[in-house]
Amino acid sequence: MIVTHKYKLNPSESQEQKMRDWISMLSSHYNYCLRDRIEAYEEVKAPRLGEYCDLRTRDSRTPLTCSISKNSNLGEPFKNNGKKRNAYEQQSSELPSLKKSHPWYKTIHSTVLQQNLRRLDKAFQNFFDGRGYPKFKKRHQFKSFTYPPNQVKVEGNKIYLPSIGWMRMHLSRPLRERFEMRSVTIRQKADGFYVAIQLEDKTIPQTLPIDLAQVKTVLGVDCGARPHKLLALSNGENIANPQYEKKLAKRKTLRQRRCSRKKRGSNNQRQAFKELARLDQKIVNQREDYQWKVAHKLNRIADVIVMEDLNIQGMIRKCKPKQDEKGHYLKNGQSAKKALNRLIRDCSWSELKDKIRYCAEKFGRIFLEVNPKYSSQTCSHCGFKDKKNRHKESFLCLNCGTPADADTNASITLAKRGVEKLGISLDTLLGVTQECDPF
Repeated sequence: MIVTHKYKLNPSESQEQKMRDWISMLSSHYNYCLRDRIEAYEEVKAPRLGEYCDLRTRDSRTPLTCSISKNSNLGEPFKNNGKKRNAYEQQSSELPSLKKSHPWYKTIHSTVLQQNLRRLDKAFQNFFDGRGYPKFKKRHQFKSFTYPPNQVKVEGNKIYLPSIGWMRMHLSRPLRERFEMRSVTIRQKADGFYVAIQLEDKTIPQTLPIDLAQVKTVLGVDCGARPHKLLALSNGENIANPQYEKKLAKRKTLRQRRCSRKKRGSNNQRQAFKELARLDQKIVNQREDYQWKVAHKLNRIADVIVMEDLNIQGMIRKCKPKQDEKGHYLKNGQSAKKALNRLIRDCSWSELKDKIRYCAEKFGRIFLEVNPKYSSQTCSHCGFKDKKNRHKESFLCLNCGTPADADTNASITLAKRGVEKLGISLDTLLGVTQECDPF
């Protein structure tokens, strides 16, 4: 069993500055090694076309001068025993030369540099698995570094980070007994540094999903963006939407104005940006706390949770521009859609789904996503589908005359689709009738 505990660190000023310097240097090192791997990857493809141009030197090359490694040009391609190194090992062999040419990298612990290369190697592995091409990291996108197992020590509310030293941390909950410490990640946020400690106990097996024959309750969940309805459940209950960003919108606007009025590049402007970042961090913390409570609540009242498989990026995409015959731009509805996009981002459905899925795996529940097409127009009682069945938040079937709340009707339809997809009995659909205590 693997669990992760997160704590806030309380470093000294020198330790805090050192961690900032490490993140800055590791970001540059990540981008440098990423460029090397991209060039090596392009070189492998180029010999099929004959001569090609090197991306860095822009000189003409031929397949005979191509790198002997298919992944990297840095470091030694072969080990002492004659075996060929992989991309990570080849770039890792370049670290001693890096410290000689750039002595300031000696301050970073060697295992942290190696884990930085592991991070890059994982990004390329995801690319080979079809998850997107690795991208260069900007400074605000790179805010963490990792220690491998058996490097960090914890004694009470103190933690020892190699090459940084001992520091206190806010021990919000004790570390689990009999669990071994695995990787440790240090992350910088607007309100300070945090540590995420991964713990593992091999004697406790991972929870397996519940057997389909033992399923008693199925819960359909329909996503919404209204203040009173973040989620509509098939048992008739609605989860409220706190809209944390909307509540703090005025305060955020004032702080943004303060930032714009300060002299560019001054200490006052940097301090104003820090205050703005802390406010954004507060919104994120409130939203995450609420989402974890919702995720645990849903997994307490159902064995199977069925949600919509939404294309959220497509929903918040900008409207295509419209032009008349003379080339003048016409209204395309983007100004009206802007407010809806803001509400969808504030709901953060994707992160909420991830938390519900994580809790389902933790407690042995089944999490399922189904196609939401026409779910709001289909009657959950007779299955009749018509656009006129729904009017705003009200639903009235034109075939059987069943009245219902539109979102609740959609959630029941989703639950039925989940039952059909799993191939279990339909009698379990309406088994969720008990109300759970509010959190």
